[in-house]
This record gives sequence, C-alpha cells and structure tokens, in this order.
Amino acid sequence: MKEIHDIFSKRTEKIIEKSAEKPRITIDYREKNSLVASELVHLGCEINFENLDIGDYIIKNTVIERKTVSDFISSMINKRLKIQLENMQQIEKKLLIIEGIEEQELYFPESKINENAVRGFILSILLHYQIPIILTKNYEDTAKFILVLAKKPDKESEQGLNPRKRSRDKNE
Repeated sequence: MKEIHDIFSKRTEKIIEKSAEKPRITIDYREKNSLVASELVHLGCEINFENLDIGDYIIKNTVIERKTVSDFISSMINKRLKIQLENMQQIEKKLLIIEGIEEQELYFPESKINENAVRGFILSILLHYQIPIILTKNYEDTAKFILVLAKKPDKESEQGLNPRKRSRDKNE
C-alpha cells in the first residue's frame, strides 16, 4: 500500500505556532508594581521589564506613556509631562493613555486647577505634540487596549522592540 503524504501538514503546524505566539510587550521597570503589568500577564502576554528612557510600554514600534488621572494632573502642574511629551517627539508612533476615568474625573475640584487649563493642555497634546490620547476606565481596560495593539498585525516591516528615532535637524 502506498503511503499518503499530507502536503498541508507543515503549513498547519506553522499556523498553529503563530497563533500560539504570545504578544510581546516591553515595560519600564518602574511599572513593575502596576496592576496593568499583572493584567497583561493574566491575558497571556509575554512581558519584559527594562529601563525605558521614553515611555512606559513598547509594543512593536509604538511607545505608550501611561498616566493615571491624578498622575496626569500632578505631572501637568509640575511640568514633568511636558518634558516626557517633548522626549516622545523622537518617536514616530506614540500614544498617551490616561487611566482611571471611571474612578476619577479629569476635572475635579480637589486638584485646584482650572478645568479649562486641563482642556487646554489636552488640546496642546493633540495639536502641538500630535500625540493621540486614549482614555481608559481602569487598569483592566488599559491592559486590554495594550493587548489589542500587541495583537494587531503590523503592515509595515517589523522593527522589533526598539522604535526608530526620528532624526533631528540643527534647530532641534
């Protein structure tokens, strides 16, 4: 009796291997105690903690800066966020996640900052720095956004975990 070869078996194995690959995410070591990191592990991601100079998370070639609502307000007041946003200008693909909208509003009286100042700063982030903002309800919602980004197929050539920095001109 002749042996029958399954010509599709190797292809099926590769498809199974690809689907079994865990999404890889690099996280700044200062985020180690955040619930987002543990939620990403729970969701099946492969995470790697490193000392990141820019951003809190790197997924493929996208850098994400994550702020809780209270951290966003305090970083806005002490101008730390402005420095972080300027540093992110070197990166082509970037996002800002403001987490905790479900628990705390962006405009709360205890912050002692005018609501329009917050609105103006958000507009500055969008228009001047051209950084998209994602508002998430809580750490679980943040982790799910990150997971969707990590699973999203990249049409451009994969550049690994190190994003390509934009070259600067003399004036910059």
